[in-house]
Amino acid sequence: MRKGFTLIELLAVIIILGVLALITFPIIDKSIKQSKERALERTIKSVVQASYDYSIENDLGYDSNYKKLEIGTLINAGLLKEDIINPVTNQKLEGCVLYKWDGDYNQYEFEYSETCEIPLFPGSLINILLSQYNPDNTTGLVKDSANPNLYYYKGSNTQVSNNFLWYGGHQWRILEFDTSAKTLTLITQQPLTTIQPASAVWTSESAYKSSYINTWLNEYFWKSLDSSIQSNIQKTTFNIGIYTDVDEITTVQKVGLLDEDQYKRAGDGTTGQNSFLDIKDYFWLGNRYSSSSVRRVYSNGRLGSDSPTNAGGVRAVIKISDIAITGGDGTLASNYQVGNKATNTNNVQVGEYINVPYSENDSACGSDNMCTFRVVSKDSDSIKVVLNGLLSTTSKWADNANDNITTSDLIYTNVLNGFIGNIDSKYITVGTYGVGMYGSGNSYTVPQSTTITANVGLPTVGEMFSGNDIDLSTSSTKTFVDVNTIENSIASSYYWTMNRNSSFYVRYVSNFGDLYGLSPANTRGVRAVIYLKSGTSAITFTGGEGTPNSPYVLQ
Repeated sequence: MRKGFTLIELLAVIIILGVLALITFPIIDKSIKQSKERALERTIKSVVQASYDYSIENDLGYDSNYKKLEIGTLINAGLLKEDIINPVTNQKLEGCVLYKWDGDYNQYEFEYSETCEIPLFPGSLINILLSQYNPDNTTGLVKDSANPNLYYYKGSNTQVSNNFLWYGGHQWRILEFDTSAKTLTLITQQPLTTIQPASAVWTSESAYKSSYINTWLNEYFWKSLDSSIQSNIQKTTFNIGIYTDVDEITTVQKVGLLDEDQYKRAGDGTTGQNSFLDIKDYFWLGNRYSSSSVRRVYSNGRLGSDSPTNAGGVRAVIKISDIAITGGDGTLASNYQVGNKATNTNNVQVGEYINVPYSENDSACGSDNMCTFRVVSKDSDSIKVVLNGLLSTTSKWADNANDNITTSDLIYTNVLNGFIGNIDSKYITVGTYGVGMYGSGNSYTVPQSTTITANVGLPTVGEMFSGNDIDLSTSSTKTFVDVNTIENSIASSYYWTMNRNSSFYVRYVSNFGDLYGLSPANTRGVRAVIYLKSGTSAITFTGGEGTPNSPYVLQ
């Protein structure tokens, strides 16, 4: 009787087992992979659910474009386990959740992304801008030599003529964009106000944070923005160190100032003069020059410095997530636009333009008998607006500066009272005007410390558009605005404010955007300010887009 297998039989068995293994291993392997993939799907669903829970507990902002939510944020919030594992790789789960607000369904959309790459979308501004790039460019849109994802603009207004963006009630210039982070850095084309930046030069982050100019940007200006704009602005690092080493001191803010290196980069790398950032107007940079002065750009475009107790223009810098563009070609006359339009004075944004009918043919607002105003601020029952230009008539402020301005002073009796009489009372309401003194070293809030109530007034120092945002040069060729959008664009190169700066002098805005003091018996331009009705008395718009070239029109 045979007690074993022959070698041939053993080989046959081994061959059969090998064949069976070849047949069954892929099936088993596939089953294991599918099991792991199903486990990963469940893990991702838990991550997405955690994102949903996070959105309920936190205000993510109502943005129609994708933004990132890091997995680490969900872990720190206690919504995910710290050791969450990717079942496929058996490693710690990497990536993030991309989210956006779906306005059609009034809900957030979440999706997991292993790479955290925010997808470009139809109308993506970054995608549009990329079409301007050519590797041979030495001006216009160029690529950063150290960061292949970073593109920035360089050159004069002739060489950089298509980076204008109308966004959130303001006209911006695009400084740069990052194709990896899907972000754009912007600076306002116009100075937004004219103020003293601080009582003393900042030499630390804490000193900068408490400066007048930083609180104006991150309190006053920030609060003026629509919530949809606020939610799309990212915190970013601003360089506020000495001009020779701009990142000696840094600060993380929502809104900041241009630094010296950025200004130079836009030009020849040395001065920045005659670049697209040179608006031939005084404006502050974020850097100090010495222990007694802050860096600024002069009206000739050269870099200089001045005491922080002198006043100059303020241009805001922000970083935003990519946005969808609905129109425009990026030029001064046709900015890239986002399709948000107001229907009445209740939902207008600060910074937008409104045409108000004017009944008299006295050239106060041009031959069209429509006065173009710009929204300064909003409250529950009115919006404050400032004339986008000057009246055709100059005026003395008062006989002397011993007292704050009143409605019986010369500028009222000579000009303002007559002007307001030609605007239908159905549009306007009385409002509060800050008439406090703005002395050397004062905060921008001081002028609001004393007020009068009237149906017309002048700009108050420190408020939005109380500087040279209209370009006061008497030339018909404006440096940073479209001349066709300004009322009486060559009427005067100076205008009065509501505020004194001493018992002898009154503050006025110069053609370079500085604030100076002058005897009120002299004549200066008049820039009217009024309050339009809103709230329950809201006025409907019959047309327009709220832009400089297409203001809203009151019904």
